[in-house]
Amino acid sequence: MKTKQSRRSLLKIAITAFLVFITGNAFAIDNNTRVVSPYWQVDTGSYSFIAVSHSSLSGMNSQIGIKITALTSSGGNYGTAQSFTINAGGTQRIFIVPTTHTTLNPTSITDSDVTFIRGTNNYTYGSILVDPVARDLSHKFIQRDPSGVAPAGISNGASEGFRHATMLSYWGSVVVEANTTGFAMEFIGDMNDSAASTVASRGCTSVVDRGSTTTYRVCPSSGVNLQ
Repeated sequence: MKTKQSRRSLLKIAITAFLVFITGNAFAIDNNTRVVSPYWQVDTGSYSFIAVSHSSLSGMNSQIGIKITALTSSGGNYGTAQSFTINAGGTQRIFIVPTTHTTLNPTSITDSDVTFIRGTNNYTYGSILVDPVARDLSHKFIQRDPSGVAPAGISNGASEGFRHATMLSYWGSVVVEANTTGFAMEFIGDMNDSAASTVASRGCTSVVDRGSTTTYRVCPSSGVNLQ
């Protein structure tokens, strides 16, 4: 019971800190193309961990590049923002740690699927911003077989699909090493927060296939709520 109460208290502190943070640093994030997490922290006895997975669902490009920035409560960046590409079926692990951490550092962990964001050893907290590396694609276009033999809409073998950062799966936690405890991080705008696009200029449209009179319905979307 005491452990649960402790975790609830930590979560309340995290939410309060985030509300203070966004009040003092007003910025608007479009969760149709980007993902945010309200809270992370590091100090001599804690660090933050994030895992990002590509679930290989239909409609996803086989490679999706993202850039992760750890924003601080003062409005700056903690360490250097990191960019990487996640392949279909893969998972990338990100550690946000002080530069003095003896076990979690690029020297002790050299795996290609591990990325570090390293900064000051002082107590620091803030929020996470995930940006897409590639230009956002609002439509998934249909391609016809030039030979005219195969039907319209066949796979073109070019890893077609959206490169949305929102289509990846995110999870993470703030780990308090001193107490061997911690709490989960929340992510807003990822595949678990799917929604059809409500932007007026991105509504569903009727597309006439070139060279024929066949009409297709093409709809944009975010997350995995593919139309």
